[in-house]
Amino acid sequence: MDTMMIDTPPLLLASPEATPKIAAGRLPLMAFVDAESERVLQESATMFGPRYLIQKGGIEKAIDYLTQQRSPQLLIVDISGVDMALTQIQTLADVCEPGTDVVAIGDRDSVALYRDLVDAGVHNYIVKPLTRDLLAKLFGPKTVVKPGLKLGKIMAFTGARGGVGTTTMAANLAWHLATRQGRRVALVDLDLQKGDCALLFNTPITSGFWDALNNPLRLDHILLERIMTQVGERLFVIAAQEPLDANIQFRESAIDALFSVLRSQFHYVIVDVPSVLTPAYRRALDMADRRVIIVDQTLRSMRDAVRVTNLFNDGMPDQRNSFVVNRVGEAGANALNLEEVEMVLQTKPASLIPFAPKLVAPAASYAEIAASKRSKFGSAVTKLSLELSGGGRQRRSWWRAK
Repeated sequence: MDTMMIDTPPLLLASPEATPKIAAGRLPLMAFVDAESERVLQESATMFGPRYLIQKGGIEKAIDYLTQQRSPQLLIVDISGVDMALTQIQTLADVCEPGTDVVAIGDRDSVALYRDLVDAGVHNYIVKPLTRDLLAKLFGPKTVVKPGLKLGKIMAFTGARGGVGTTTMAANLAWHLATRQGRRVALVDLDLQKGDCALLFNTPITSGFWDALNNPLRLDHILLERIMTQVGERLFVIAAQEPLDANIQFRESAIDALFSVLRSQFHYVIVDVPSVLTPAYRRALDMADRRVIIVDQTLRSMRDAVRVTNLFNDGMPDQRNSFVVNRVGEAGANALNLEEVEMVLQTKPASLIPFAPKLVAPAASYAEIAASKRSKFGSAVTKLSLELSGGGRQRRSWWRAK
């Protein structure tokens, strides 16, 4: 296929029959390289499939581009002449989506550099010059289509009991991660009859979620993209509003399929899990990277929180459990104090969310996110997001979620 070697990136589109089955908006291959490497890649384009983007530039240009655009399945970046290559690779990791493999090319023939880059999560490092034979060995069709190693993080929110504000916390955290931290976030409401996640954002619900869960073998990113609703630039909501007299049931395998697809497309998957733990809902909590259990300062809430954690810890502490005390101060003199809360939970809560009825209730009524307002509530959500995402700590392995 003929292409022009110009600074504007050539984008080659395939017929629908030949197009690889990848997420909409994502290309199988992008490359940001020097002129000579661009020439070799263009001449070898048939190895990469019919859709790709090759542009002159290096890793800095890749970072600038991917800050605004979807990440590819395979990304080739030139790190020649970069003094702090590992720092730039970390910055690149922060803007890349899950499911992206990165191959670095450079002019330093160094085993130490190769090991450092691989330890940082780079798929491979190639010393220039590129040749057609080298590309044929390294970038065959299997390399392009295989899933990336970087996976998104599943955060499952559930209430110790009903009415403690689980949906409010899940929605506000999802908004914060997407808007303030610039992550791609999926907010999944597993209450298919009475869930309020979509209502909090005043977004329409697209039918099909229940059908997808009932047919897990058909559940892929293409199907999910049809039923999810986009809220803002990086937040997507998946919800349903099935009839109240419907017998809503789906198997645990549906949760496996759902999470497998979502964590390959999003940095974070926030799941609102009903407090009635059916086998499928329990599976969602069991698979989560972090279980966020919402409690209030009542003895009943503390008792039920302990019962929830006992389902998963087999008598041993589980580091995946995080407790959030919501509406601190609401119960007044009848509330357990924070020392008593810590004693019952046997751990310090991840966050204390202040009781803010004049902010949270009106925000919910007018489909506004309370965390978007400058307040103690917003500050608490910010602290929680940093605690759960590790935003305040250095990341060790950028292709794995913490």
